[in-house]
Amino acid sequence: MNILISNDDGVHAPGLLALYKALSVLGEVKVVAPVSEQSGCASALNISQPLYTHQLSSGFIAVTGSPADCVYLALHHLYRDVKFDCVITGINSGANLGQDVLFSGTFGAALTAQLFGLPAIATSLVGGAIKGDGQDQMDGYQLAAAEIVKILIETPLLAELKRLPYHVLNVNIPEVNCATAVKGRKITRLGHSDIACPVHPVVDPRGRDAYWLSLRKIPLGTPVVKPNNADMISEPDANRLADIEVSNQMLGVTDVQAVAAGYISISPVRVHHTPTDVLNRLSTLMSSYD
Repeated sequence: MNILISNDDGVHAPGLLALYKALSVLGEVKVVAPVSEQSGCASALNISQPLYTHQLSSGFIAVTGSPADCVYLALHHLYRDVKFDCVITGINSGANLGQDVLFSGTFGAALTAQLFGLPAIATSLVGGAIKGDGQDQMDGYQLAAAEIVKILIETPLLAELKRLPYHVLNVNIPEVNCATAVKGRKITRLGHSDIACPVHPVVDPRGRDAYWLSLRKIPLGTPVVKPNNADMISEPDANRLADIEVSNQMLGVTDVQAVAAGYISISPVRVHHTPTDVLNRLSTLMSSYD
């Protein structure tokens, strides 16, 4: 088996190393990853400036670009003569749940591979970004990597993914202390949670206004408290939060719910898709304006 891996945490990230070591037992693994962290860049491609590469002593190739750049460059130039069986990205430091996949560079890299016909899986470790340093942190990624290998060899998901064009599997491993604490695997849908405070205005040391963007979520069911600080951005109203929570309950288990309960969440995400019912409805709506 030939496997290409990349990530958005950078070529030196512990999750990437753990994934490489674990997948190496399955076949030949090539690594092409950003030279530095590229979180939040989705599937952005750099087409207005050149990319530079550097091969590390490990054989990993570092690229001065985005995760999508890495996969694009690997497939079309660096390893154009290699017939890859799949592309696996991660292991991301922290969860990629719900609507966050739309911003995730880990998911964006997997999406890029799928757009060129390769089965692609994006992987993340919930809580990975806030774990301890050193061996404790590495143990978490090694556990997650081992679970990813189990999914590949113990289930038919990879074979099925090859028959599903424009689908990416988004996998989140729960934060647990040992493999026996993982309760199992669940096929889930992407959940939705509102963002607690999308923008944090700050002033830099030179007195200039600046802004930190945030994706930190409001837990569903949390009562909305209107801020009394004028500098805070208002949160969504309680009625909208209630509607989202009802929707989540009606449509089945979400990725957020699964990992919170100790399960590995596996979400099939379809891209490059125009829903037929919406297409027909809008066509009917616009027909009177022709």
